[in-house]
Amino acid sequence: MPVQVRVAQPDDADAIAAAHIEGWRVGYRHVFPTEFLDAPEFASSRLERWRAWTWNEFADSQLFVVLLAERVVGFGHIGPERVEPVCDQSGTEINPEVTRARGEIYGFYLHPEAWGSGAASALIARCHEYLRDEGFADAVLWVLRDNPRARVFYEKSGWKATGNEMMFEPQNAAPVAEVQYAVHL
Repeated sequence: MPVQVRVAQPDDADAIAAAHIEGWRVGYRHVFPTEFLDAPEFASSRLERWRAWTWNEFADSQLFVVLLAERVVGFGHIGPERVEPVCDQSGTEINPEVTRARGEIYGFYLHPEAWGSGAASALIARCHEYLRDEGFADAVLWVLRDNPRARVFYEKSGWKATGNEMMFEPQNAAPVAEVQYAVHL
């Protein structure tokens, strides 16, 4: 199946939201309670925020989408490293303070239907290329500690755990640990 990566457009909002929502629902089912992931507010809040996002005001960032057979199945949101990272901030109008010391992947999600298709590899390669083109020699990302599928993918893509951790405290769910990964671009 042909894979394409391109800059996201506002018309992609619903497909981006679907990848974000279903990525969480399937990928984090063992981490968060069913009532949290399956709540109508969980999906509607992400759909609303992607539809309302200004697409170009988040910390000089870039948002890429990956397509399989011309259908958007995921996204990678990247830019300068945030001084105070917060999980699941992609798609918000928050413009965090950043540093140009390193790049960062803020959000990286694929719809579960696209897992194993090669779309994630194409998307991470484009994220790496963009960060290098922006002058970053190194980059970081944060991933839930209890997300073995993503962690294995990042490690196969050259990322290494740094040993840094922080807690993500979602509304209506217990806090969970996130671990930082880094890569030399």
